[in-house]
Amino acid sequence: ELLEKMKEKERREKEERERLEKERASKRPLSIKDVDMNIPDNCKAHHTDKFELTHLPEDKRELVVRRGQEFSLILKLDQEYDKAKHDLVLHFTTGPNSSPIAGTDITLTVDENGRAPTHPENWHARLIGQNKTDVTVGVSPPCNCFVGEWSLFISAQSKMPDKNVQKEEFECSSDINILLNPWCKDDQVYMKDTNLLEEYVLNDQGAVFQGSSDHIGAKVWNFAQFEEGVLEVCFSLLRKSLGYKVGPHMSNPVTMARAISAIVNSNDDDGVLVGNWSGDYDDGTSPTAWINSSDILLQYSRNKGEAVRYGQCWVFSAVVTTVCRAIGLPCKSVTCFDSAHDTDGSTTIDYVFTRNADGYLKRDRDRTDDSIWNFHVWNEVWMARKDLKNEYDGWQVIDATPQEISDDIFCCGPAPVAAIKTGNCKILYDLPFVFAEVNSDVIRWEYVNKLTWINMGSDTKRTGAKIFSKNPDGKPYTDSLTISRWQKSSPHDVTSDYKFPEGSREERRAVDNAAQASRVFRGKQTPNDVKIEMVEKDGMMVGEDFTIEFRLVNTSQKKREVSSLHLELYSKFYTGEIKSKIFFKPLPGLTLEGKKDKTFSVDVKSKDYLDKIAEQANMEVIISATVAKENNNKDNIVKVDNFRLRRADIEIKMPTSCKKGEELTAHLNFKNHLPVPMTKCVLYLGGAGFEKIEKIPQKDVPAKSDWKLSVKVKAKRVGLEQFSVTFDSQEVPDITGRAEVQVK
Repeated sequence: ELLEKMKEKERREKEERERLEKERASKRPLSIKDVDMNIPDNCKAHHTDKFELTHLPEDKRELVVRRGQEFSLILKLDQEYDKAKHDLVLHFTTGPNSSPIAGTDITLTVDENGRAPTHPENWHARLIGQNKTDVTVGVSPPCNCFVGEWSLFISAQSKMPDKNVQKEEFECSSDINILLNPWCKDDQVYMKDTNLLEEYVLNDQGAVFQGSSDHIGAKVWNFAQFEEGVLEVCFSLLRKSLGYKVGPHMSNPVTMARAISAIVNSNDDDGVLVGNWSGDYDDGTSPTAWINSSDILLQYSRNKGEAVRYGQCWVFSAVVTTVCRAIGLPCKSVTCFDSAHDTDGSTTIDYVFTRNADGYLKRDRDRTDDSIWNFHVWNEVWMARKDLKNEYDGWQVIDATPQEISDDIFCCGPAPVAAIKTGNCKILYDLPFVFAEVNSDVIRWEYVNKLTWINMGSDTKRTGAKIFSKNPDGKPYTDSLTISRWQKSSPHDVTSDYKFPEGSREERRAVDNAAQASRVFRGKQTPNDVKIEMVEKDGMMVGEDFTIEFRLVNTSQKKREVSSLHLELYSKFYTGEIKSKIFFKPLPGLTLEGKKDKTFSVDVKSKDYLDKIAEQANMEVIISATVAKENNNKDNIVKVDNFRLRRADIEIKMPTSCKKGEELTAHLNFKNHLPVPMTKCVLYLGGAGFEKIEKIPQKDVPAKSDWKLSVKVKAKRVGLEQFSVTFDSQEVPDITGRAEVQVK
């Protein structure tokens, strides 16, 4: 009997111990052993699976998601989760000195009933499912979440906590990268036509356009926004431009776009690129040599924020495209041909002429600050403009090329394209400058003395002749690299987005609106009845002789006496700055009968210009004359025309398809049309879908000879991939070629 009592006592003590242990366990927080970020499924759903960051080895890969859209996490627990007894708490932080007040320290208790978010601007976490000790949680960042890297800490605790038990918090080993979400209807960057996002967010291969309005050159570009390390640099640039303070400005696309336009140039804030239009690039890389953005951004990062030398407008635009697409801001590179640079806010381009001792009208460049660039490249970004009460939602111009100061720094935009079209120059930001680029009148003045300025006429159709972007097909650029006005192939024409048809009532009203905003004085103008018209020709090749042709056309019924007729030819940089005078050629005077015209031809030999040519092979021709009319009246007529000499394209012969990891041979060739050798030659190769190849120095290319080379490249990803090359020489830079390969 005593033995039975002892056994019963032991049994009761054991039951009590088990009861107490179970009670303590129910009060003890669950322990998080690990967290599966579910990267493949999340990234596919969030359109972020192209980021190389998400495909690195497991200890280095990171999750990339978009705000306003749920992503899932799988929590690995040390015991089964019981929603009646346990709470799961998620703790997100971003930036230095995070705090709940600043919105950079977020604590969420997981909704155990699995309810969906009730408001798009609130953080939310919910229980999705459970499999023994694995719990799947859905997290929804708000549609206005600050973009950037977020740290995540997770704790699981009892609903009846024991004060003697310390709560454990599991720290996730990698950040969660949160981007803008143009697929989300509640996001300020939402784009209804989601097919366009295949181009404006997801396409990492494209082209930027250069040249002149009659002879366009396409430079193939690898934007490389998904390349390893690029997203991290883009976040760093945003923080740097915004003063390293994480807050609402990291949520607002208006603020972010303006910051990007500032930080991509180095002028004020130790930004990415140094602009250089001098032609001397010995202490850096020639702007024409770049063919992808990642080389620029990663060099900037490696050198701890030291500005990269050198860029020009298309390079600035290409890097902006990369940064914007990386963070989820829909973006395109846009080229405006015959783009005006208005230096005084008048929204007009004023060309000043004076007479020399021989009575010829000559351009007075000392009194002319304004200029017309053969082309200028900027960007458009897509967003709702809540700061303008949504009246100007949609595409906005931003420009990182350092031209004029805005708010004490070199930046430009965002300027609504819709406001540019109507000339509403009071709208933020920088509308007068951008309007002048695309639709300013060119006014020609004869300077007689300080008190006498004669308006010799204006050209209302000169600026913004064509405004182009790449076709938004979501594919690599596959059209011709050289496009003339006579070819059917052309980029995406967005001119009508910026301006009404030239000469229309709406277009003139827009110009008047802009003029009223700038309070410009235009002077009295009398129409000229003798016109100078250029005879257009197909592109002339660098190194060859060519002919300039023009017509004098008498539009009146009466005869006109033409005197002091002459033609000047200059080589110039694409920015409008003159490099060298090629020649000045007086032409004989004549009597032009009513309603008649006369054609003139001026031959130009290669020896006249070859040692004077600028790097983009741009030329400026100025033709002027004096026309005698009745009652001793005279008209001064002037025609300023720009054109570009063509460069050869590199022909690439390589297989049109291959398997991932396969090595291919590309056969390259082009013809040197120059009567002199090409020297200091370097070849640059690239493509988003191919392993990187460093630049390859080349031997001199003899005059009038063919250059050939075979190179091996390896495909690194599946899809339609673009292989591009650029050949630089001292005599003719930026000879380009490209080919497409379907990688399986």
